[in-house]
Amino acid sequence: MATYKRVASSKNAVTDGVIGGYAWTSKTLTFGFTKQDIDKNGVDDFAEGDWKDFYREMFADIAACINVTFRETAAANATLKQTLLDTGGGGFSGGPGPTEDTVTTAVGIDPKSVKAAADIIRLGTFSDVWLHEIAHSLGLKHTHDSLAGPTLPGVADEDDKGTGLLNSSIYSVMGYTYAFWGEDNPFTSAKDFGATLNAQPGSLGAIDIAALQHMYGAKAHNTGNDLYRFSDDVDFNRGYTTLWDTGGNDTIAYTGTSRAKIDLRAATLKAEIGGGGWLSTSETLTGGFTIANGVVIENAKGGAAADILIGNAAGNVLDGGRGADQLQGLTGNDTYIVDNSGDRVSEAASAGTDLVKSSVSFTLGANVESLLLAGTLGINGTGNGLANRLTGNAAANILSGGAGNDTLDGGQGADNLVGGSGSDAYIVDNKGDKVVEAVNAGTDLVKSSISLTLAANVENLVLTGNASISGKGNALANAITGNAAANTLDGGAGSDLLSGNAGRDQFVFSTALGASNVDHIRDLSAMDDTIVLSSKIFTTLMPGTLSPGLFKEVAAAKVDTSDRILYDSRTGALFYDADGSAAGKAVQFAHLDNKAAITSADFFIV
Repeated sequence: MATYKRVASSKNAVTDGVIGGYAWTSKTLTFGFTKQDIDKNGVDDFAEGDWKDFYREMFADIAACINVTFRETAAANATLKQTLLDTGGGGFSGGPGPTEDTVTTAVGIDPKSVKAAADIIRLGTFSDVWLHEIAHSLGLKHTHDSLAGPTLPGVADEDDKGTGLLNSSIYSVMGYTYAFWGEDNPFTSAKDFGATLNAQPGSLGAIDIAALQHMYGAKAHNTGNDLYRFSDDVDFNRGYTTLWDTGGNDTIAYTGTSRAKIDLRAATLKAEIGGGGWLSTSETLTGGFTIANGVVIENAKGGAAADILIGNAAGNVLDGGRGADQLQGLTGNDTYIVDNSGDRVSEAASAGTDLVKSSVSFTLGANVESLLLAGTLGINGTGNGLANRLTGNAAANILSGGAGNDTLDGGQGADNLVGGSGSDAYIVDNKGDKVVEAVNAGTDLVKSSISLTLAANVENLVLTGNASISGKGNALANAITGNAAANTLDGGAGSDLLSGNAGRDQFVFSTALGASNVDHIRDLSAMDDTIVLSSKIFTTLMPGTLSPGLFKEVAAAKVDTSDRILYDSRTGALFYDADGSAAGKAVQFAHLDNKAAITSADFFIV
């Protein structure tokens, strides 16, 4: 004999709107089938096969959501007795409570209309009343019933659609209306999907699931990486199914050719639009998915037409498919797959750090941070006002950062990289790469894995990778940094900062000397590095290693007429004196920041 218990309020007005006040105590409930000998027009109720399997499927789906096990047994021993009536429609059911230790759940059928469909009994077809009555047998009440508990918000009688259109069979099978929000199904002007054959709920709604989980507890289900697929083939997917999924990285995918809307938002269980969930459906399908409260579905994939994909607070991957799609990711760190020039990406401000992967030329919309060009075509990418990261493919791309402090990486091809007005970073890996910067357009950086001379208006250069490559500055005050290999660094004109890092580096001085052209060598190693002087600038020096007699450490000895390179180890200052102690004045051309202990052997003239 089954026993019952009182159910306390869930403290949620939406969930409480379908709780009848009592639940079964046992976590194992038995069900069985009774026969009423309906045998008209060849329909035999509960013959082994479709009808019983139909019920078994409903019980299995409910058991996947709540902490209850349903066990089939003989009807005489069952707590939940299932029966069919030759009444043409409708149904009734008892539920747990003071007067019940077993309940009968009855659904009326019209054998004349059922005969032709008897071999296709399935969820979403003929299922609304069955789910409704089974839910009664577990302790749920009508959404408009104020005697057994509070009604669903905004529902005074069975015809009320409720606050936020909550009183719809899509969201709760305990209601009698079929309303939906027009924007939730943008492909029709209808406001009511009606009790049509293939539009009935294929599962409990999100409100029902939340109520039963409050009464019996929730159960882990579909914890892997699951794919939920729907198409225009009604034999494949009928009615509206609410997804209960408790883990993994999951996807809703549409495989048809009509326009589709996939909405990854879960039911909020608030008295508002979306309180019972959001529809994922297509233009031609009278069915689809909603998502139960607490469920996170991460990804959506559209079909061949112009689809609408809406994400949630997770990091979503939204792939609209081949059509001109509308993609909206909401607050997570989202990835958008773009393959049509008509695709539109919509993001709110401060709604995550988002990425577009595009196989067509694409300009980032507002509030999207990153763009990755996919495929093999020579396509182009343009940023927005944010600090964008734009990455090309293996072909020749044009990347334009616009405003913002952007990072532009052209990929393997010979790319044109245009930074715009921010302080931009460029990734260079092809000798055909071209960096374009305007005057006074930020403080910019090139990271290069090949030998490179800085383009005009670019300030800084960092050599990357493991190869022995060279870097040369321009007329600005540059900062040039080597990698761990043997590098050749030439600041060019301007007072530059040169850092060789590890490796046997050469620091080159090849431009006219003067007060505005004094370079700082940050990390000279007297053991490994060399200062290279151009004989075109240092005209009194002969090519080759500097003669010891031409070098003077001024802190240790007095300068004489033969000295040409003067070094003050106390300050790190390095001078060129073209005529020794004669009328010409020594000119500083470098500063060794680490005050390295150098000799004439550390200089080479070319």
